[in-house]
This record gives sequence, structure tokens and C-alpha cells, in this order.
Amino acid sequence: SEVPSVVPSTSPSEVPSFVPSMIPSFVPSTLPSMIPSFVPSETPSFVPSFVPSETPSDVPSYVPSDSPSDNPSSVPSASPSKSPTSSPSKSPTRFPTPPPTPPPTPSPTPPPTSLYIGCYIDAANRAMPGGGSPALNDVNFMTVNTCRTHCRNLGFAYAGMQVRHECWCDNSYDSHGAGSGCQLGCVGGDNNYCGSDWRLSVYHT
Repeated sequence: SEVPSVVPSTSPSEVPSFVPSMIPSFVPSTLPSMIPSFVPSETPSFVPSFVPSETPSDVPSYVPSDSPSDNPSSVPSASPSKSPTSSPSKSPTRFPTPPPTPPPTPSPTPPPTSLYIGCYIDAANRAMPGGGSPALNDVNFMTVNTCRTHCRNLGFAYAGMQVRHECWCDNSYDSHGAGSGCQLGCVGGDNNYCGSDWRLSVYHT
């Protein structure tokens, strides 16, 4: 019949209707609807929505957000932050703070040329054995003036300082020749050259 029926059919039609039904169907459609639904679906969609949700999701997002979160995360981030935080961290840092650089040790001032003769080599057969081996040794308070006074009182013309605290006396000093590397300061802190290992800073008494 070419006249539409006003009585609903109890069997499905094999020809799709282009007139929307006013009665909801209880059989799910296999074709997507072109009209948005205002009732939330209980089945998750596999197609991303382009409209932001007003309800927070319980599932973490793997895409970073362009806006900061109002609630802090309870899980630490695997990557460091590029912006400094305004509040202290509750967890200890994994990297130790580098210690401050110690101030440089001041180099001793070269002594006056009227007293200092130069740097000379010492050996097992000592270059300045007069008065003892050494003539005086003070690991806490030795200075050039202490050594010079001691050697002068023993009657020697020259005083030699070695390894910062040894005082050697004699009337000669160059049996092993001139050397270098005598720039260690005295332990007594008088800011003069006091030899080094097997090196004598030689002075007039």
C-alpha cells in the first residue's frame, strides 16, 4: 500500500527509515549518531572528545596539561622541573651540595735580598751539617728569624730552612749546587721561604 500505516509494525523493517522515531529503541545501533547525547555513556569511548570535560577523570593523562594543576600530585615526577619551586621540598635531595671552594693559600713573600741568598740542593751527605742534623727543629713555631738567630749564636755564617720547620747551620751551603722549588712557607707563619723536600732556603745569619 502507498498509504503509510499508523499502526506500528511488530517486525523490523529491512528498509531504513529517514523519519526519526519518537520511541527509543532498546537495541543498540551499530552506526554512530550524528546528534550528541545528553546522557553519559557507561561504556568508555575510544575516540577522543574535543569538548573539555567538567568532571575530573580518575584515570591519569599521558598528555601534559598546558595549565597548572590546583591539586598537587602525590606521585613524584620522573623528570626535573625547569622552573624553581617557591616552597621547600619535603624530600631530601639526591645530589649533595658541593662544598664551598676554600680560599687560596697565600704565597710567602720573597725575603729581603740582603738576607736571602737562594735555593740550594741538599742530599744524604748534608750540605749544611754544622750544629746538628738538623741544628734546630720546631714543627709548630719555626720561623726564618728563629733559625738565623740560632745559627748566629752557634757561630755560623749561614742558616738554611728546609721542609718548613728544619733549621740547618754552616759556613757553606752549595756543595750540591743551586736548586729550585723552595717556596714553602714556614710553620711559624713569618711569610718567608722555608725550603721544601731536600731543598734549603739559605739566609745570612
